[in-house]
Amino acid sequence: MTRYELNVGNKTSTANSTVPTLPVAYELELHRLIELTAYLSAEKDGFRRSPLDYWLKAENEVQQFP
Repeated sequence: MTRYELNVGNKTSTANSTVPTLPVAYELELHRLIELTAYLSAEKDGFRRSPLDYWLKAENEVQQFP
């Protein structure tokens, strides 16, 4: 759990966040893997579809790996 403070005017509010965060290096590597997978899929397909279609397909493919 991450704890942070929010300053609003003269009041300070403390809140707990239950959203898990990944290390930055992992997020960057995951992004690169999705990017490469999307590009290779688009290249194989002749770039006939929207880049978003390739990206979403690549996200699904990458997320299937443990």
